[in-house]
Amino acid sequence: MNADAKSRLTQEIKTMSRCFPQFKLFEGDGSYSFAPRGTSFWGGRIQTNFGTEYSLAVVYPPNYPHGAIKAYVLELMNETTPHKYCDGHLCLYSNDHGGGGEGIGDGTTAATITAWAAAWLNAWEVYK
Repeated sequence: MNADAKSRLTQEIKTMSRCFPQFKLFEGDGSYSFAPRGTSFWGGRIQTNFGTEYSLAVVYPPNYPHGAIKAYVLELMNETTPHKYCDGHLCLYSNDHGGGGEGIGDGTTAATITAWAAAWLNAWEVYK
């Protein structure tokens, strides 16, 4: 990991600890399909407004700090749902349908993706 990535990750740890203290930073060991060996990811539980708890993984791209951070809801990995990609990560931002691809840039944080995933889960429960 280069100096830029280390500095960025230090800031991410501070922000996630403050905003989502129930999440912990893990290093992928190959046992999860969404986090190959050596990939860093945040894991924790999110409770929706309906009281349902979900396990969420917020995964950094292999070329971090570049690329998109992705969110996976473990309980929904094998379920077909709208606004979820075939590898299981949530569709939290749009490149089409009039969206500007917000969330893809290098400035997006794990805390932002976690908050968006929480909003996605609330919307999904209303839809369901």
